Amino acid sequence: MAGNSSSDNDGFGEVPKKRGERTRYTANLFCFLFGIYSFYLIATTVQLEKMEERSFCNGTLTAGEEELCLVREYNHVFSLPVLFCSAIISKIVMCLFVLAEEYKHKQSRHNNSNRQLLKNCFQVFLTMNFLVGFCILLCSLYWIRSKDVYLFTNHWSLNWPNIITSVGVTVITNYAFGFKSLSVVENSEIHESSNINVAQGLAWSYFTGYLKIILKDLKGTIERDEIWKRELNQGNLQCKFYAIIPRNCSIPSKLGDSDKHRGITIVSDLPVVEEPRAGVTRRYINSVYKIENEEGVSHYAICEYVTIIDTLFQMSLYTEFDAQKRDDQCRLLVRKLTELIDGNEDCRNKCVIVPFSGADDGPLLRDVLLDKIKENRVQISG
Repeated sequence: MAGNSSSDNDGFGEVPKKRGERTRYTANLFCFLFGIYSFYLIATTVQLEKMEERSFCNGTLTAGEEELCLVREYNHVFSLPVLFCSAIISKIVMCLFVLAEEYKHKQSRHNNSNRQLLKNCFQVFLTMNFLVGFCILLCSLYWIRSKDVYLFTNHWSLNWPNIITSVGVTVITNYAFGFKSLSVVENSEIHESSNINVAQGLAWSYFTGYLKIILKDLKGTIERDEIWKRELNQGNLQCKFYAIIPRNCSIPSKLGDSDKHRGITIVSDLPVVEEPRAGVTRRYINSVYKIENEEGVSHYAICEYVTIIDTLFQMSLYTEFDAQKRDDQCRLLVRKLTELIDGNEDCRNKCVIVPFSGADDGPLLRDVLLDKIKENRVQISG
């Protein structure tokens, strides 16, 4: 029997966990430290004002005070609002670039509504985070203006070259250097958080169109057959459905027809489950298999391959959906299916996801299933 099921899911690999909030926490920490730095600059500026007032009255400054006064020439505090203004203007400019393209699709993508078009293109400026930050920026500018901290506050026109230069640099680096493109991690995070990638669509389809139907009254379906009802009561058959997912996404037409399925034999079908869907009464039939190891120890289990993963396999043959993307989507599908099953009262504890490598040199499916049965505390009879 395979002994590596707990380490790498029998060659399937580790199923990715849902991304947490570490990125946001790190960004918040950066903002906090930057805020401290900003307050330090403001405090330094106020201190310099007092020094100059004292110098003006006394006509003397210490060597250290003279050095600090020279720092004021760089106008650190005032440069912060200017940079923030430049960043906002840069984003507006880039949103205008998007608007130039989206205007052609106003009818097909934005319901022919100018309001919807503008909202979709400039959505970043309609968030609470932006509104709060913009209010803080306005307060900062008002404070600088009221205190007359710098000479430049009386000559705003002198700052426009800096703002225009900053906007130009931002736009060039975003488009010419490709900084606007999202990384693989960022794309993955957006797709996973928005439920828009292939794996999540397949998982939702399989869960709502199949698992919810057969698992809702799985025990009742088993007990409609006297033989399996007896095996269920004796502990030789568990009220669980084993959903098999090979990492290579290659599934056979039948379970038990090859050397890979050695030790797995179909016994009989469970009673038919009928469900009216889309104007048609659909019939769902699950099979019970006998799973036997090399020592002749066996157990019965309701199991089958998850048919939807064949979509991932076919995509890897006919599109630019390479093997690495297929593997990533397969792992994500396992995670999403597990989340959906655990989150539904009718399906919870009734379905066991069985990931394994599916490769020729990987563990036998028989051993993988027996490991899963043991993990679920099923008594194995000889």
